[in-house]
Amino acid sequence: MNKCLQCSKEIIGRTDKKFCSVTCKNEYNNKLRKLTIKETALIDSYLHRNREILMTIIGSAKQVQLDKLVLIRAKFRFEYHTGHYMNKEGKTYWLVYDFAWMDFSDQKILIVRKTI
Repeated sequence: MNKCLQCSKEIIGRTDKKFCSVTCKNEYNNKLRKLTIKETALIDSYLHRNREILMTIIGSAKQVQLDKLVLIRAKFRFEYHTGHYMNKEGKTYWLVYDFAWMDFSDQKILIVRKTI
């Protein structure tokens, strides 16, 4: 016999039921949604912070080349990005909304503003 995913009571009825009541189903899904919202909000804050850092550094220029250390000191999180793009030469651009960066060398980074 199956047990309720929320309260662990035995479930009476169909064998594919996961919850003993509508209340348990709602509580379970609300708890799951709250956890998901918290996690996505944290990731969104990292992405927005990365964008702010890139925007501050690039200013009104279309592209800037700088030391990777500048981004590290600004607490840029390289592991958080919105996508990536590989150019014809096989170099990967990492995207954060309307900005992109590419490892130019071990110490140098190229930041580019995407034109829409």
